Amino acid sequence: MKIRLGIIGPEDSINTIAPIARKYEEFEIHQFSYEKTEETETIISENSSQIDQWLFSGQAPYAFAMEKKLVTEDTALFPPLHGSSLLGKLLEAQYHKPEKMTAVSLDTIHTGEIDWVKSTYNLDSLNVHTFPYTGYKPAEDIIEFHRKKYHSGEAEIAFTCIRSVYQQLKSEGIPVYRITVTDVTTQVTLELLKERGNADWYRKSQIAIVGLEVFEANNESEGQLYSYKRKHQELELKRLLLDYTEELKGSLVQMGDGLFFIYTTRGEIETHPWPFYLLESARLQAKLTIRLGVGYGLTSLEAEQHVRLAFRDARKHEKPVIIKVDENKQITEVFHTDKSFTYNQRRLNEQWKTKLGTRNLSPAVVSKLASFLKHYKKNRVTSQEVSQWLANSERNARRILHELEEAGLATIVGEEQSGGRGRPRKIYELNI
Repeated sequence: MKIRLGIIGPEDSINTIAPIARKYEEFEIHQFSYEKTEETETIISENSSQIDQWLFSGQAPYAFAMEKKLVTEDTALFPPLHGSSLLGKLLEAQYHKPEKMTAVSLDTIHTGEIDWVKSTYNLDSLNVHTFPYTGYKPAEDIIEFHRKKYHSGEAEIAFTCIRSVYQQLKSEGIPVYRITVTDVTTQVTLELLKERGNADWYRKSQIAIVGLEVFEANNESEGQLYSYKRKHQELELKRLLLDYTEELKGSLVQMGDGLFFIYTTRGEIETHPWPFYLLESARLQAKLTIRLGVGYGLTSLEAEQHVRLAFRDARKHEKPVIIKVDENKQITEVFHTDKSFTYNQRRLNEQWKTKLGTRNLSPAVVSKLASFLKHYKKNRVTSQEVSQWLANSERNARRILHELEEAGLATIVGEEQSGGRGRPRKIYELNI
């Protein structure tokens, strides 16, 4: 299976990159050229479904796409500009200039690369006025920088990495050279994309199990559980599950009374929305309440273990929730409101480990609490909030906060009056 690679950038840059990319049998090449960086948004929005990895011609379109959240760090790269690219253009400019260059203006390339070129090739006498930046900058800002440096006499020649800047400065009669990436840098970037694409393909083909468990109410008698009515309900549920199994191109297996597993792949699950409609349909049509857990694993046994771990977590919730457990035992709770919380039940970072020591706090509790703090963008909480987040008693929430306080990860910063006549609740500021 080939990696669908989208190359995006100005036409001349694409014409340089594409021939190098075609030497790799692993890639299926798709070219997308633009006149202005802002056109990147339309190109990606219209073609993202047919592209596995994006290769941008440079920092500007990559940063623009990242800023707009059109791509992620896992699906896009660009070949960076190094000092060797600058050196080549300096040599070219000096060759066409009768006298020695003394001052130039330069954008995009960071000062570390410039210092390396100057120190390595004894160019300390060359005064370089820089306009380095991270992320995306409008071309107009960069043009104005070069224009001012040239007309004030501070720079004799402009060096730019942006095609639109190069074209505008050239039209104004300003001496300008455009810096482009080297073939070697492009090859290194393509190798990274190839490895990433292959890893993503294997990840999507990973074994996945969707587990569905019928919720048994405590007041149901054994007769109700094995009645004809219950069997008709399960038949209706099985019809719903067969439709969902067909969507996932999977295989449905009934593991026991009220327990079903759908065997499929991770890629199929991730290309479909979370099936909250299935929970609602089971309630309305089959008159059954079900829990849903998803397990990923390197083997079917590991995936099944993770499904059962997901069930264990789902039983703590009263509201509809889908629990996903991946191969690293990282747990994600997804709610029908599209809220999701991810935490790890087995690992703590080194700072937490050192501070918590032997205290009776599981990694899952600390990681889950950190996830909620991040989601709600707050670091001050009460025991009542913690008990709601962790689906636990307020007494246990107070114990958790007390343990964190003793570990130096929480500080009491105030109090608030509770609803009744009881003692005020302490307000904690968490540092996790």
